[in-house]
Amino acid sequence: MESKQKTINEVLRHTMHDYLNNLHLIQMNLDMGRYDEAKNLIRTYSLKCTQFFDVNNTGLLLTNDWLQTFSLAYNKITLEFGTSIQKVGAGHYDEPVKNYLERFVQTIYPLLKGYQEQTLNVYILTADVLEVQVELKGEWSTYTWVDECLNGLMDVEKEINSDSHIKFKLIARERLE
Repeated sequence: MESKQKTINEVLRHTMHDYLNNLHLIQMNLDMGRYDEAKNLIRTYSLKCTQFFDVNNTGLLLTNDWLQTFSLAYNKITLEFGTSIQKVGAGHYDEPVKNYLERFVQTIYPLLKGYQEQTLNVYILTADVLEVQVELKGEWSTYTWVDECLNGLMDVEKEINSDSHIKFKLIARERLE
């Protein structure tokens, strides 16, 4: 599946649709007197915004674009992502990380078995080095790893590869400043 460039209008329409749905969900909970649930939803949406800014602040702008528009291109997979940002300055890893993630999803996407829940978790950490943890759970035909170069900047640490669970890490070879 070749990823096509999204227009600003498509992204904004998708974003506004999600935003309106989230507001309706909060309003519904308030109308039903479920104030704790409404507060939890607000916390969840606030965390998503914080994570967006965290990824941008690390310098992973292309990666963030890819994460934020993921559901437009890959609607068979639910994306969940998190961050633990202690250092910034990872911009020179941005294009290789984004490209690796995109090629991984493009390779596995046609292998997904229909009517199964597919969840992709991406967790970005920046302590001493940039580490991107990736975990896919669902069901698909056998996936064969495509070893590819990350421009010598990162290593791929493969942890699990089965027909229902894939887990790996992209780990920078150099420390962040």
